[in-house]
Amino acid sequence: MKAEQPAEGISKKAEYGDAFWYEVPCECGDPDHYHSIWIESDNDPKLITVYISTEATTDFWTQTVPDHIEKIDLPFVSWIWQTISYTINETVRRTRLITRILFRGYTKYESTVILTKQQAYNYSKALENAVKELERKHDVLHDKSIE
Repeated sequence: MKAEQPAEGISKKAEYGDAFWYEVPCECGDPDHYHSIWIESDNDPKLITVYISTEATTDFWTQTVPDHIEKIDLPFVSWIWQTISYTINETVRRTRLITRILFRGYTKYESTVILTKQQAYNYSKALENAVKELERKHDVLHDKSIE
């Protein structure tokens, strides 16, 4: 398998003197799942820093109150129940999140990006190529400073 140009599933957003910025969309199509990747070289030429940022969301799948009750046959009453249960569930989720941050100082979350084999290969090659380019730029700057 070879890296593609242009690469499927990864796009270079910008290039700066000592940094590259890429975006990797999720194969599922949800814009909340994309990864934004910032790769930069440190002053020490042996260090490369990779920042991966994503959208953090609440654990929307947990429910304190069930959002659907089979015994409710009337659509309007069902709609009212769903609205009330959504409000309660979302308030509980957000309160838990705020409490964790307030008392622990952090919260944990996970992020998933679904990639095809080609996208995963392009992702790894983009990281590899960015590191090589940053090393090359550092060597050029280092050689100029010696002269």
